[in-house]
Amino acid sequence: MTESWGQFKSFEGAKFKALDAEFTKKSSQLLGGQDLTTCFQCTKCSAGCPVSDKVNIQIHEVMRMLLFGLKEVLETDMIWLCTTCYTCQERCPQGIDITDILFGLKNIAYQKGMAPSGYVGAAQSLFDTGRLYAPTEWEREDLDLDDVPELDVEETKKMLKKTKLLELQEDK
Repeated sequence: MTESWGQFKSFEGAKFKALDAEFTKKSSQLLGGQDLTTCFQCTKCSAGCPVSDKVNIQIHEVMRMLLFGLKEVLETDMIWLCTTCYTCQERCPQGIDITDILFGLKNIAYQKGMAPSGYVGAAQSLFDTGRLYAPTEWEREDLDLDDVPELDVEETKKMLKKTKLLELQEDK
């Protein structure tokens, strides 16, 4: 890959730290992770991935990094750019729940404060306003739409507090 996306970097020529067996064990406990060891790197997942030309590491390489216990997998943009189309999962001859594993990795990365700023900002906006995006008055006027109704965000805030969405924790 010649260019990287957002805050993520290329792994070309990278030297990884020692393997972490505990991280592999934790990854195996993710939803769908119990099948990690059956991956034989056929690359069918990567071949069908619609974002494969946009990421710094392919999905089959993510699977290999998990098996090897490389925590750097949390620094890949694949976990954030995945469109959750489930193509990788459907194409996997071993029936590995790849997309579900990516959801788990995204959660781990978020808890460690490794989420792209756009995700953190969207979560905060959802908490504050009940919306991911607040349209401006002129945008609605251009479309000849009524004003946006006010939302009671208290129920949303209760849910987000209960799920601890905005609580980023180090080394969890």
